[in-house]
Amino acid sequence: MIQFRMDQVAGLPPAFAMALGVFLLLFVAGLTWALLRLPDSSKLRSPAARERARRRKESRKRQQALRGRREALRRRARRRGDGD
Repeated sequence: MIQFRMDQVAGLPPAFAMALGVFLLLFVAGLTWALLRLPDSSKLRSPAARERARRRKESRKRQQALRGRREALRRRARRRGDGD
């Protein structure tokens, strides 16, 4: 199979074969560059990003606690019959 492909390329005009080779090299180089540029999930985030994530987590906890208290007050009011 490879020998057949090599014979096909050998039959091409030299300029076209060279252009095809350069294109393939650029394609492989671009693919390698793109794969290396993918974000690495194991990288440590910057201190600013860690701080933002920590604040976001704390904020979610506070909001969840507030929602829980609000709902508990509503349930209590409903039980007493005040929540009409």
